[in-house]
Amino acid sequence: MTRFIVLLLVICVFAVVTSCDKGGQEADVAKTATSEVDEEQSNYPEASAYNKLQGGMLDTLKVKKKRFNITRDEYWENKGGVLGSEYLEVWYPTGRTTVTHGMYMFEEIMPARQKYKALFGEAPSELLVIHISKELKPYKEETGRDWWYYSEMRGDTLIFVPVYTLYKRGISPIAVPHEYYQWAVRKTTQHGSPRWLEEGVASYMSGEGDILLNQVYEFKDAVAAMDTPEKIEEVLQGEKERGESRIAYYRSYRMVMKLIDTFGEDKVTAAVVEIGRGNTLDEAFKKATGKSYAEILEIASDYEVDLTRKK
Repeated sequence: MTRFIVLLLVICVFAVVTSCDKGGQEADVAKTATSEVDEEQSNYPEASAYNKLQGGMLDTLKVKKKRFNITRDEYWENKGGVLGSEYLEVWYPTGRTTVTHGMYMFEEIMPARQKYKALFGEAPSELLVIHISKELKPYKEETGRDWWYYSEMRGDTLIFVPVYTLYKRGISPIAVPHEYYQWAVRKTTQHGSPRWLEEGVASYMSGEGDILLNQVYEFKDAVAAMDTPEKIEEVLQGEKERGESRIAYYRSYRMVMKLIDTFGEDKVTAAVVEIGRGNTLDEAFKKATGKSYAEILEIASDYEVDLTRKK
């Protein structure tokens, strides 16, 4: 009788544990399902998850295809796949899960496009084509750029470093929109904008300020040497050395921030639009701010640099 009671207790305990475990699993599944269908959440997976595309992810991709009005969806075993819409075409590398890389670009760029349109009144209507590199080595070989660049811009095409590289660095939500904003400014101004304005506006809109400050701290002893707009522009036109480029990016951002602080966001964006209407830099800034371009450079360069400690 005693053995029977003990056995009965063991069975009861096992049943309770199993039930609790099942309930926990169901709760986890419900939570996952909720996050997958939430269109406002980023469903970008961990780098370690790329080797396995779970079934729930397929439903998420279908939702996003509809959300982003994706009309082209093709894949080839020997060259990867493509997702395309009216304004964006993303080519992603081969692999079972790399379609998530392609969709991630839509997740970041399409909201950036809406933000740009709201700020400037219109976003470029040209098709932006993105090629995502599968690994760093072929990216370097094709572009001649190192790991610290986000992408190589060639007309209306952006060749990106591997998505997982940006993700592992923790900067993908900023780096991807940054490249779109820079391309968009270049299109809006019809290639009439100086590079410091392109970079500064892109950094401002993508929220890159803290990243630039942290990155430039590594080269803080050389910051003072690049103290004129001419030097900044010269470095940006070449972008050969990491240290110099980091400083130039940082200073471009500070220049644009100084203009925004002085004249307001609307005046700076108006100047960009005026450049695109065929005005010279002098004419564009005079129409937008009442200041000549020479005065603008003087005002934009009047800021303090404090790198005594890493923030």
